[in-house]
Amino acid sequence: IMYKNIFFDLDNTLWDFDASSEATFEMIFSHFRLNDYNILSYKQFHEVYAKYNDMLWDKYRKGIVEKDFLKSERFRLPLNDFGIRDRRLAVEIGEFYTYWSPRNVALVPGAIETLEYLAPNHGIHIITNGFAEVQNIKIKESGLWRYIDSMTVSEEIGIKKPDTRIFEYALKKAYRSCSIINKENIMVGDDLYVDITPAREVGMDQCYFNRKKAGHNEAITFEIDEITMLKEIV
Repeated sequence: IMYKNIFFDLDNTLWDFDASSEATFEMIFSHFRLNDYNILSYKQFHEVYAKYNDMLWDKYRKGIVEKDFLKSERFRLPLNDFGIRDRRLAVEIGEFYTYWSPRNVALVPGAIETLEYLAPNHGIHIITNGFAEVQNIKIKESGLWRYIDSMTVSEEIGIKKPDTRIFEYALKKAYRSCSIINKENIMVGDDLYVDITPAREVGMDQCYFNRKKAGHNEAITFEIDEITMLKEIV
């Protein structure tokens, strides 16, 4: 099958969000001397943070909380779990994280190799829910910008995945004034609910990047557990 355009999610599809985040937490632990607060390791703090971060991102996607609230709360809540009630520290850690996480470059293994292969014959596009300033730095610092024809960031257009309108917006951006033929396009993402289901709803083919080989019952066009497998599909 020849696809005209390939749409990618960014975090944990091309950008290794988990690896980058872990590296940043190592810096946070050292810079803010969190061991002085009886936090045993950066991994311990990261685990507690991840639970709250997932919950707050879910609320952010649904429009229940705002960006600034998410950025400080995701650190205030885990600090609170360790008995640290210091809102200013939470804000400072939040700002440190926002600055360093997109600069701690970590790409999914095989991401550049795959894009090198695909870019000459396909339009390469990104649809992401992240914060605009953060996602743009990731693209620049990692060198991904060399392969990308367009990027649609939820914050810039005020629509977040899994809302199908962000996919429609990205398709229009890719086709400019031409009429869109949905079957010419495929969406690649690591989240069934956020990336795959809405892509199917707008008539795009889908490729579920199931890196952790999680079980599910969804009907998907393709499923891969390594990003390089995409070369065989398209």
